[in-house]
Amino acid sequence: MKQAKQFPFLAIQKQRFAFAFDNQSSERNLPSERQFYQWIWHALKHEYHRAEISLLLLDEADARAYNRDYRQKDYATNVLSFALNEGEMMLPAQDDTLRGDLIICPQVVRREATEQGKLLAHHYAHLVLHGTLHLMGYDHINDDEAEEMEALETRLLAQLGIANPYE
Repeated sequence: MKQAKQFPFLAIQKQRFAFAFDNQSSERNLPSERQFYQWIWHALKHEYHRAEISLLLLDEADARAYNRDYRQKDYATNVLSFALNEGEMMLPAQDDTLRGDLIICPQVVRREATEQGKLLAHHYAHLVLHGTLHLMGYDHINDDEAEEMEALETRLLAQLGIANPYE
């Protein structure tokens, strides 16, 4: 009987990256939990030795409530990022673990992909990378920050075989 190959890097990856996934959306045409995991890992693997990230998929009404309550914007948006220490004064981290939550609204993602003529999976990949980069401290408030973040997103997406979403 042939023995299955052992891949130690997969065990190491699972030790380094804890991922919680919760789909509370009624949307049916979604990437798999594994695909979401892979996109997040792709964004953070070179900058963080450890990460604990949750991803919650919500329908528009619930996503709108989060955006309204936490950002004072009364509409459902595509992705929201909540870093563990966002907006708080905290002691220096005891470790190098990135911790945070992502919320994605699949209905908004689908609508945007259709309006922009993008493949749905490619738009999900972009938004997951975008949200993860926010957790990592990247932002696009001013032009310099936006250029840096967009360049990194474009490079990460190209590594996945996905075209520049900003063109």
